[in-house]
Amino acid sequence: MPDRPYLVTARKHRPNTFGEVVAQDHITETLKNALRLDRLAHAYLFSGPRGVGKTTVARILAKAINCETPPVKRDDPSEPCRTCRSCRDFESGRSLTIFEIDAASNNKVEDVRELRETVRFPPQGAKKKVYIVDEVHMLSNAAFNALLKTLEEPPPYVLFIFATTEPHKVLPTILSRCQRFDFRRIPVDDIVGHLTDICDREKVTADTESLILLARKGDGALRDALSVFDQAVALCGTELRYASLAEALRVVDIDLFFSVTNHVAGRNVAGMLSLVERIVRSGFDLQDFLVGLAEHLRNLLVARAMKDGTLIEAANATQQRYVKEAGSFTETVLIRLLMVVDETEQSIAVSSHPRLTLEMALIKMAGLSDAVNIQEALRQLERVEELAQQGRPLRRAKSPAPAVEASAAEEPLSLPDTLPSPAPRSTTPAPKRDTSPDTARSGRSQPALPDMFAGGDLFGPPALPRSRPGTEPTAQSTTVVAAAQSEGVDSYVALWPDIVRMLKETKIQVGSMLGDSRPLSIEDGELVIGVPNDLHHRTLNEVADEVLVQFETRVPVQRLRFVVQAGVVPIAQDPATMDPREYIKLQRKENPVIRKLIDDFGAELVW
Repeated sequence: MPDRPYLVTARKHRPNTFGEVVAQDHITETLKNALRLDRLAHAYLFSGPRGVGKTTVARILAKAINCETPPVKRDDPSEPCRTCRSCRDFESGRSLTIFEIDAASNNKVEDVRELRETVRFPPQGAKKKVYIVDEVHMLSNAAFNALLKTLEEPPPYVLFIFATTEPHKVLPTILSRCQRFDFRRIPVDDIVGHLTDICDREKVTADTESLILLARKGDGALRDALSVFDQAVALCGTELRYASLAEALRVVDIDLFFSVTNHVAGRNVAGMLSLVERIVRSGFDLQDFLVGLAEHLRNLLVARAMKDGTLIEAANATQQRYVKEAGSFTETVLIRLLMVVDETEQSIAVSSHPRLTLEMALIKMAGLSDAVNIQEALRQLERVEELAQQGRPLRRAKSPAPAVEASAAEEPLSLPDTLPSPAPRSTTPAPKRDTSPDTARSGRSQPALPDMFAGGDLFGPPALPRSRPGTEPTAQSTTVVAAAQSEGVDSYVALWPDIVRMLKETKIQVGSMLGDSRPLSIEDGELVIGVPNDLHHRTLNEVADEVLVQFETRVPVQRLRFVVQAGVVPIAQDPATMDPREYIKLQRKENPVIRKLIDDFGAELVW
């Protein structure tokens, strides 16, 4: 039988001095300076995640305050000596001047009143009475209020140290009376270094990948990492190897994640389905698999963007592997893959068929192609339309048959697979195409394209769509379009949304119709307004005088004139002023090309 009972590693190797605390130098150095300069506060609040050293630092501070060895005789004047009677009594649990209180089980106002009674008595044979209150946020409001006066003006021989993982639950009146220190999560490298030191003390051999795995399982909490270390030693003995450790802890092997991205690069749907079968058969948690896959894709994205693996928490060999594999993907594709994983993480938790949800996600990832720049795609479509308007037949290069039959008098135009960017848009109107039924019945080859190609540039002014029969622009409306560039109309365009909103409050129908319209020009006090159809023209002309009264309260206008302007773009739908995402939503409803790209090909707006 062992001479001493077994202690878990987190208790056995708990830091006893400030120098042994891991990765909290910004706090330990401040407290050591306060001890050295004798500038201790009467109350401290230690906040931060679990397992990062809050209570440990509180104990070391309490021990250093009451250390009986003079500072000049210590190796470090701000560290406890651990040899005097006070230090030995505290480490053995016999101290009568340092009190640890669990606020989770002593959270009533009666408990605080009892504490206030004990505060009145000075310490016996010590410098200060130190009260360490753990999980202080669990105190009730009444208990907090009962503590206020004592906390604000305690006796000179009393010091309070509060520890909490949820500082936002502590009353502001308590926070204002304390010096607050925020503990941070411990980086993986620091945890690995601490685990390496413990392995040397415990005569345990472990490879670097195993220690990194244990550190990452701790998720920034050293205590959690030490608990997993104890479990690993119990499972694997004194020799820790990554392969056996990953299997024992039910951790998805990194090779499985690389298999996923290899199937994505090869568009291997069958491989994805086999991989899901392997995951399920091995008993891995699907949610944990998705978390690991997200981190794997993040590492690939970092390697792709940084061109090295310094920001990847892995061994050097694994970092180099990420750098090599990242060359197979673009940053845009990796971001889209991360978005798919994120959506699946949220849906799989509530799915009644989690395996099917995972399979569908991986199949979608295998089918993702490189992202398409929608704006560039529309420019290419616009280029095709311009060529068609010129009557030039189209066919793809290296195609066995042209897309449109060429006439005997013209040589067919070959288009490459990727069309060049078009020249700047000309302000001269393109010649109108003949779309009459007689022409369609004549049997002649027509270069006209369907309406889906009339979308225009994505975020620039769209081309005017072809007029519907019976709504062709008149000579009068053409003159108005030319006059729309006249000086002064911009101020009316800027005020237009406010005017429409004001009119909607009094005349909903009139305001709605004006919302579908647009000011075109202002000439000699007459505001010319373009409307989309005859119904708007008739209705607004009937109430022109009433509308004019509303205008006169805002802008100088003497007369209103409404003209039918086919394809007029309302202010609210002007691409120049619309939010890009709203514009995409509108185009998705109206433009078959945009709808096809989004619904069938998974196109996404990158802005």
